[in-house]
Amino acid sequence: MPLEAPAQTAAALDAPPRLSSDSPVVLDIARAMAGADTAHRRLRAVLSASVGLSGQEFNAVMLIEQGEHTTPKLLAQSLDITTGAVTAMTDRLVSAGLIERSPNPDDRRSLLLHLSDEGARACTVIYEQYTAALARVLDASGDLDTAAMTAFLERTERELDRTADAIEATPALLPGR
Repeated sequence: MPLEAPAQTAAALDAPPRLSSDSPVVLDIARAMAGADTAHRRLRAVLSASVGLSGQEFNAVMLIEQGEHTTPKLLAQSLDITTGAVTAMTDRLVSAGLIERSPNPDDRRSLLLHLSDEGARACTVIYEQYTAALARVLDASGDLDTAAMTAFLERTERELDRTADAIEATPALLPGR
């Protein structure tokens, strides 16, 4: 089935689904995504250990690498940990030579976190391993429509985020828990 044009994507996500949650194709894709998620988490754990980081430190380094103006407060929110825990973690990452702190020009009370040269090298090694794995999959996939696949994954990301936001905004799914 061809994927919808990007302009129709937002409207399509708001429309009632044509497939039910127990449709065989939905269940097959959900199982495949769960398997990919498990493998992805394992790869992240192995990659973090390979550069001497805990899983949480790895996540912090990746978030700092992706952000232009990462503050300790923003990092704490992104990792869902306390600012005190971020302070201890960033102390370790600074001591390890992976990140640096600098004054925040927009807020004298805050700092900006950014990768050191060593941190950037660690991210490069990590990304090279990750993208090499993806390249092997794509090479073995023949005439895969990568544009359609990329669009599908991007729409999936948005819908999963939207679903998570909706769940966070409602009472517990299982009353009494």
